[in-house]
Amino acid sequence: MSRLSLIITILVGIIAVILIVTYPSYRSDIRAARGRVMSGSQVIETKCVPIEYATMGEGPPVLVVHGAGGGYDQGLWVARDNVGEGFRIIAPSRFGYLRTPLPQDASPAAQADAHACLLDALNISKVAVVGVSAGAPSSMQFALRYPERTSSLVLIVPGTYAPEKPVESPSPVPLPFIKATCGRWVMNR
Repeated sequence: MSRLSLIITILVGIIAVILIVTYPSYRSDIRAARGRVMSGSQVIETKCVPIEYATMGEGPPVLVVHGAGGGYDQGLWVARDNVGEGFRIIAPSRFGYLRTPLPQDASPAAQADAHACLLDALNISKVAVVGVSAGAPSSMQFALRYPERTSSLVLIVPGTYAPEKPVESPSPVPLPFIKATCGRWVMNR
């Protein structure tokens, strides 16, 4: 057996032992995380689609729409850090996240309509809306489609534009060179 083969065999053995030792702990952590996520919410049948959501607190209602990193749980987390106390947080899981199904039309407009359906099912007529990252497009659509139901709109790091194909820019146009001369800005031509 060559020296390289021996090194590779030893490395594969070490990796196998590490995987065998750590995998049960990993599976246990994943089961616990799933249990936490599945126990803190409920699914409600709306006239649009079934929607998973959670609520927290008392006071004026705030709809917190999560980004791509989670479901209702991310909405609650964002609310704890950014909204504060004295509000009733409504945190839905958007289409395709956790236990909210992914319908054929998962556009921001359809998601905004689903937000309205959730609020109807909860008998809430008007909310402040907080849209986080990828939750911003449906939050903006909600405010545009239901202005009478929107008391305010807050966007946190809004993910509002994602081109379907790369945008080609025209060939660069040279800008006039500007330099400072004795405290004055002069444009060179």
